[in-house]
Parts: sequence; structure tokens; C-alpha cells
Amino acid sequence: MTETNPDPEDGHAPAGRGRGRPRGLSERVRRDVFGAVRSMLATSGYEALRLDDVAEAAGVHKTTLYRQWPSKAALVRDVLVAAETAALPRPDEGSWERDLEKLREGLLVVFNHPTTIALIRTRATANDDVLTGGLQLASQEMAFLRLPFERAVARGEIDPDADVAMLVECLMSALTTRLCVTRLPIDEAFTHRLARLIKAAAGVGPAATEASGTERSAS
Repeated sequence: MTETNPDPEDGHAPAGRGRGRPRGLSERVRRDVFGAVRSMLATSGYEALRLDDVAEAAGVHKTTLYRQWPSKAALVRDVLVAAETAALPRPDEGSWERDLEKLREGLLVVFNHPTTIALIRTRATANDDVLTGGLQLASQEMAFLRLPFERAVARGEIDPDADVAMLVECLMSALTTRLCVTRLPIDEAFTHRLARLIKAAAGVGPAATEASGTERSAS
């Protein structure tokens, strides 16, 4: 089919401009495309996703998608990398215990959201492009979630020798295993158990020990 009225924001060059390098998608179009992909992953899954359907749902020409992404795996990879870090909880309550509780509450919400469920399960595909995107996103998540742990170390609330990277990996691994392997519920009871486990593994720092000693002396 011949395109006679291309949208200048969808990645097509207007007639007469020549065959130079295609412009990138506008932020609006990219947002619409990524939103369509997330919705389809949540409702139909990776295997059923087709670029033609994404183009129709996002209201762009299908050639625009093929120009930007040569395969659905490449598109899903970019969606994964851009997706869920912004949705992660951002606790900064001034204390380790309050941060851990806010983190627990936030992860409970995130890991029960249909889009999060679809994206994380999509990471388990055998496609190399999608696996690459999943690894990039996991790296972003791990770096982001380390922050409340690192602040707790700096405040002396948890063991100064605590392996923060391992604690975060254990936290996320437990959630991901529930989501992708056992398919057991991620509910209040489970997240409270997980938070207690992480708290115990993080140990007690000098500030917490001093506070406990002061309380005992006062009593």
C-alpha cells in the first residue's frame, strides 16, 4: 500500500525530502508504542505479540515500527529497559525499619500489577534480544534498590559488613521465583516474611546497638 500522507512525527520523512536517515520517533509516538506493547504483553503474552498489531493499537504506520525495530524481540527489549524502574518504590523515610516497610509495601503493589507480571515473565523467554533487555533492566533495578540498604549502612543501622548487593539480589530473587516459577501469591503474609528475613540477614549496626543499650539503661 502506498503511503500518501505520512505523519511527520511517526518516523516517516515527508515526500520530497529524499531517502536520508529516518528520524527517530517523537516522545509521544514512542510512549504510545510502548504502552501498546505493555498492554499486549499483559493480555496476550510475548508469543502472540505482532508488530502489525502494535502499530494498529498505537496508531502509527507499521513501516515506522520496522524501521525502528527489526523484530518484535528488539522492540520488547527496549520496552523492558524503559519500563518498570520508575514504578519501583523509592523509600527514604530516615530510618532502616521505615524504609524496609515502605519497600515491602511498594514491592507488594508492583509485583501484583498486571504489566509488571507480564514484563517479568517475558524476561524468561529464550530470545537473546529480550534476555539482553531483561538483564539491563535487572541491573538498573538492583542499583536502584540498593539505595535504602546503603543509607542504612551509612547510618550504622545494619551490619557495616553486610553484603548489600547480595541482600538486594535475594529480595528480588524471592519475588521473581514466586512470580515465574512457583506462581504462588505475592501477598501481605509473604512480603512480611520476606522483609523479616532480609532484616535478619542485614544484621545490626553500631547505631542500633547503642540505641538498644540506651533503652535498656533507661528502663
